[in-house]
Amino acid sequence: MFFYGSNDKKFKKIFDMYEHSIMINKKFNPKSIAMKIATIYLLVGCLWITFSDRFVHIVVKDASSVTLIQTFKGWFYVIATSIMLYMIIYRVMKEKEWKEKKLLESYEQIEFTYEELIAAEEDLEQQVTELQKSQKALKESEERFRLAMEGASDGIWDWDIINNKLLFTRMKDLLGFEEDEIGNSIEAWKSLIYPEDLQRTNEELEKHLKDQVPYYENQYRMRTKDGSYKWILSRGKAIFNKNKKPIRMAGSHEDITHYKIAEENIYRLAYYDSLTGLPNRTFFEEKLAEALNEGKKNDYKVAVLYMDLDNFKNVNDTLGHMYGDELLKDVAKLLKKVLPPLGVITRLGGDEFGIWLPKIVYKEDIICVVESIIASFQKPWILGDREFYITATIGISVYPEQGKDIHEMIKNADTAMYSAKENGKNNYKFYTPEMNKQLLEKLEMKNNLRYAMKRNEFLLYYQPQIDMNTKKVIGLEALLRWNHPIRGFISPYEFIPIAEESDLIIPIGEWVLKSACEQNRKWIDLGYPPLKIAVNLSARQFQQQDLVLTIRDILDKTKINPELLELEITESLAMKDLNFTIEILKKLKKLGLRISLDDFGTGYSSLNYLKVLPIDTLKIDKTFVDDIAESKREKSIAKAVIDLAHSMNLMVTAEGVETEDQFFILKKLQCDKAQGYFFSKPLPKEKLEKLLKEGYAQ
Repeated sequence: MFFYGSNDKKFKKIFDMYEHSIMINKKFNPKSIAMKIATIYLLVGCLWITFSDRFVHIVVKDASSVTLIQTFKGWFYVIATSIMLYMIIYRVMKEKEWKEKKLLESYEQIEFTYEELIAAEEDLEQQVTELQKSQKALKESEERFRLAMEGASDGIWDWDIINNKLLFTRMKDLLGFEEDEIGNSIEAWKSLIYPEDLQRTNEELEKHLKDQVPYYENQYRMRTKDGSYKWILSRGKAIFNKNKKPIRMAGSHEDITHYKIAEENIYRLAYYDSLTGLPNRTFFEEKLAEALNEGKKNDYKVAVLYMDLDNFKNVNDTLGHMYGDELLKDVAKLLKKVLPPLGVITRLGGDEFGIWLPKIVYKEDIICVVESIIASFQKPWILGDREFYITATIGISVYPEQGKDIHEMIKNADTAMYSAKENGKNNYKFYTPEMNKQLLEKLEMKNNLRYAMKRNEFLLYYQPQIDMNTKKVIGLEALLRWNHPIRGFISPYEFIPIAEESDLIIPIGEWVLKSACEQNRKWIDLGYPPLKIAVNLSARQFQQQDLVLTIRDILDKTKINPELLELEITESLAMKDLNFTIEILKKLKKLGLRISLDDFGTGYSSLNYLKVLPIDTLKIDKTFVDDIAESKREKSIAKAVIDLAHSMNLMVTAEGVETEDQFFILKKLQCDKAQGYFFSKPLPKEKLEKLLKEGYAQ
């Protein structure tokens, strides 16, 4: 066993204490002590016997007194020797006790020191073990570092700042250069950095060399031998002398091109629309916020344009989503061409586009851009072999007058766009505060409509259709009415367009069909003569995939003869997609229903489509009937329509007949049926039953 350092002193201390304890044991020898006591006692006794009697005989002359003194002398000897022996033995025992105590303390000290020595020895062994492990770990670490250096894709660089020598590994290979094609200096290295990244690189490097940041880290592009660029992540740390001057710097280079590509892809997914390639809503809001802040600092205006394609849903519904997507791409390309250089165009979603124009000085500048956008849509769009027209409506808000932040600006531009749509689409409007009031009223109307069916607030009125020759009631038109619990009766012209926009028209229209058929069934069961009931189909209803099945189901449940149900469609609905319209109408005709073309003359009025539509009745619009008694032109138009319809074996119904003159003129023109206030206004079922009992209208 070997001891080092402080352990030598501990070992010497133990050895000294061990010798001391041996000396104590040697000093305390029982045989020696007993021999000493016996010798002392024998010596004292001999001296006493020898000299005490002589002393007595010299001093005392009387023999009797000598005897008495001899007796006292003996007792004195016994007592004196006893005391002496007691004192000797007591002293010896006390000395023995002290020495035993010292010996015990020495043993305890030896034991404690021995334990320390054992612990020190164990600590030493552990230190030796740790040292061996450290040496092994160091060797493994050196081996791993060597392997890592050989296998790593990163480059290591070392810059001797004093001598301006730059050494690096692998980076020349990574960039495609031979060893001697790039100089080993910082200037040679910087010459490969992308020009736009060089200034930032110099700034970051300078910050670290001035000890402003603890580490150097930077990303930049470097030119490869073939002229392309790779993204490099450079890290490093400098060594400073006592004067705080950098003398050496080392670090690593990592090729992060694949990370950058992935990062750019993620950025595009987050900020760009995958279909059109335009920036998306997130980009729009973030960049618009920056534009508003800049406008606030520099005191200039920013215009936000909220654009929506008119009737885009019809393109998807009739032509398919593939055509709709192609149209959106074409619109994106068109807007890029039309917008001024400073304008930013984004796709917000669906067929909605967001545009903002920074640094606006005059309102006329905005109008010029908006009108050029709307004008660019005034051309036919060709997708595949199909040609059609589509227009755009734009709402405008201007910072700071019509909004202080992005949310207010977008909301107000959106409100202005919807207001423009309500005024006929294919136009634009600047936001005004009154629009919010209208929008709130519209939202309130939508909410009330949602609850109207649940609360049974809808009811049907019926307007009689009269045979022009007999003036007998031969049919009815079912008309929807809404009796609001607070506002009372609300005009259909007010709530039907809102129901159309919100798709509530679908369940409402189904309720109208079902209620009309159920009521007709009740009248038939009560003995009234069977009457045809005409029900209007909205554009949204007509586009339902299950429209035919829904109507068939209603007819089956109410047990109504299909010939007693007449469905009215408008010219504009029929012409949205003529082929689709013909297909649906043929399916409805197969059920046995009758089809009426409403509002004839207000739409396309094309004889070409009229001859291919499978219809039974033409309804002359009220606008042609109003002036038929005063205007020869209106009378001629009515006659032409009636003659045309009869030549095609179609019945003709005139709407809005309000005077006797109108009635007689239409009768003379051989119109088949008529309806209007001249005969009867729309009636609830109770009042209509009274009229039915009479069999005609007054």
